[in-house]
Amino acid sequence: MKLINGIVGTVTMVVVLFTATAGICHAAKRVRPFNRIVIMLDSSGSFKARQMEALDRAVSLIDNISAVKVKRWEGQDEVIIISLDSMPEVLWEGTKKDLTSENVDYWKQRFEARKDYQGCTDVEKGLVLAADVLHREPLPEYMYCFVFSDLINEPPIGSIKKCAPVNLPSVPTKDFPWETFADVNVEVLWMPIDQKFAWENAVRAAGLTSFRLHSESESAMVRIDAPKKARHVMNEEEMEAAKAKMIGFFHGIGTFALYVFGTGIAIAGILGAVIIFMRHKNKNNPTRR
Repeated sequence: MKLINGIVGTVTMVVVLFTATAGICHAAKRVRPFNRIVIMLDSSGSFKARQMEALDRAVSLIDNISAVKVKRWEGQDEVIIISLDSMPEVLWEGTKKDLTSENVDYWKQRFEARKDYQGCTDVEKGLVLAADVLHREPLPEYMYCFVFSDLINEPPIGSIKKCAPVNLPSVPTKDFPWETFADVNVEVLWMPIDQKFAWENAVRAAGLTSFRLHSESESAMVRIDAPKKARHVMNEEEMEAAKAKMIGFFHGIGTFALYVFGTGIAIAGILGAVIIFMRHKNKNNPTRR
């Protein structure tokens, strides 16, 4: 009976250990880092002179993003297109794979259809919307925000076409949530030079280093590459947790090995005792011829 119990116990330990290992491997497979990318295009009247050129650059960026090959086991980057006008809104969202189903004409027609919203530009509301969608769950590995705008804030007041007076250069108000962009890579194109100067000072005062601002003269020549594939880099807390899991895992293996070793010794002892007993029995009871 002890022998049977030992064998059953050993099998049970093997099953438990195998299940735990499979669970760890399965959990690892579920981790698929991805980027979340917001593209904002100013469709307001004040940006009209640069709109088509900016739209061409935005469409080119979209094409570059959709052209990045993704392997089956890799995470799918998410893309969100936001209009920057009187009422900033999400115009489209999906994965890079979804982007391939839309052609260039679609994007041009989609932004041209925003004519009713061209009277003003609510820059702060648009940026807050971008920060909100970038930080929704599940959180991406990296966040990117590409803005094609002069960032001149003239929000509507009372009417969709009646705008607040513009003070140039135009920078965010004191209540603007700069902290929501601390982990976002922001790139802005087609800013008037005084706007760029004022915004760089505001960004620096907020303690941020993730903004790249480009003036009107340099925006046409700036190279805009699609974000690189997301690769997860463990932080200190995650490394400690992984270390604890590995220690627990190998501790389990060690316990299992000791259990098997002890069971083996017990089985060997039992078998040895049985052999000695049988020999002793045969010696005392010789076979009759």
